[in-house]
Amino acid sequence: MTVAQFRAEARRLEWPLLVFLLALLPRLAELGARPFWLDEVFTLQRVSLAPAALVMNSFRNHHMPSFFLMLRPLLALGDPQFWLRLPSAVFGAVAVMLVFLIAKHIAGRLAAVLAALIIGLSPTALAFSQEARSYTMVMTLILVGLYGLVRLVQDIPAASQPLHARDARLGWACFILGTVAALDVLADGLPWLITANIIAIALTLMAPGRGGFMRNVLRADLLIIALAAPFYLMLELFQKKSFGATLAWIPPLDGARLWYSFGSVFFMHLADSVTFHIIDQPGAVLVWVIDGALTIALGAAIWRLRRRPAILAVLGISVLFLPLLLTIISLWQPILLPRYILWSAAPFAILVGIGAAALMDGLTRPAQYLAVAATAALLLANMLPYYHAETKPRWDIAAKLLAQDVQPGDIVYLHDFYAGKLLETYLPADKKPLVLNDQDASLDRAVASIAQGKRVWGVYGLAGQGSSKAEKDDFLSDQQRLGAPQLIQKAGDRITIALYTAK
Repeated sequence: MTVAQFRAEARRLEWPLLVFLLALLPRLAELGARPFWLDEVFTLQRVSLAPAALVMNSFRNHHMPSFFLMLRPLLALGDPQFWLRLPSAVFGAVAVMLVFLIAKHIAGRLAAVLAALIIGLSPTALAFSQEARSYTMVMTLILVGLYGLVRLVQDIPAASQPLHARDARLGWACFILGTVAALDVLADGLPWLITANIIAIALTLMAPGRGGFMRNVLRADLLIIALAAPFYLMLELFQKKSFGATLAWIPPLDGARLWYSFGSVFFMHLADSVTFHIIDQPGAVLVWVIDGALTIALGAAIWRLRRRPAILAVLGISVLFLPLLLTIISLWQPILLPRYILWSAAPFAILVGIGAAALMDGLTRPAQYLAVAATAALLLANMLPYYHAETKPRWDIAAKLLAQDVQPGDIVYLHDFYAGKLLETYLPADKKPLVLNDQDASLDRAVASIAQGKRVWGVYGLAGQGSSKAEKDDFLSDQQRLGAPQLIQKAGDRITIALYTAK
């Protein structure tokens, strides 16, 4: 490579690298500040196992071991709340960079910048980028596959040649390797593979001469399945319970659940990680203004791409198929949650970025700069409340209070059985035997203990996902049997610790 070629390549990478670094900043901010919630504690417990045990534990619980094996060495570096979340932050920033690259490939730099701002400053995308789970990693890998597919559909004759043909080699490599990697991290990659095939079928029906492209997609499918099948065979052989049984905790679908998922993933609303509701935040009018602008820009994108049906099919089906599929399935088996449709937010951001750029086409260059700056300011103002919101229950505070107050002979009654796993994570080692001496204590046991003259600490709060209203109702119901509490303490907004004594 000559010096001139090196400089040209460096200039070509300047914008993507800048986008990555700017997207990484909000994802690193306060990365370790929030306590773990139940899903993250499961991650902590799994990566603490020996490699062989980690792999087996993953398969038994319907997870691929790859993400957890990647995290395992990080546990030795220090604070797990920071280090176990760091890969999610990095992958979240890479996802923003890929959105920029895909949008730029389709519609130019202005559309790319706007698309990157939308996904980069999305409160929900940010929240998943600060969670020790694999959702942003899968999103990134699927975007690699989407990038490959976009390149392929823009030159169907080249994509209809053999997979290894020079003109389409990069596109097929990105599609195949990105999809395989996503499948080998989380089964959320399966809907992406189905989506890609539906796109290929749609393109073939739109132009029957594209049969060669469809045949290549089927060849790619066979290669993808061959590479991913061994992991799914292990998943089938070693799972402890059926996949349906693992979803039994998800509440039935209703209007509130639909808005919780779609409003947070696509329309910039801040979602509560635990209680299935949108968090009310200051300046609520702002987010509705943003929602209106997103809707208008989406319409403009559809209009702009009307003469590029292949690209519109790729992005439109990528946005719509997964949410519609999970909504329909949820009529029988509830499964619709933000984390399961997260990756569809990326093609949505690309479409909106293209539409917003189209709306700015008539502006002068300085006016475009001002419009982009105003967009960034609005999205940033909408995102900032995330850092102050209590999106996860403060079991770290609850552990501190219990460690201070529980005395020998006291009974700690945990209304949520899994709360013990959270408390165990945050209690000092010398306090764990005292506070967690009877994690299986039932309400009947608590009532009997009070009758025996013992003190009972009732701990009410969700460890995993559930309804905050149901939790409050249960607290009030338990009070009828345990009596009026002598002391009530709050650990954040979500956890109540009540002391009951004999009358």
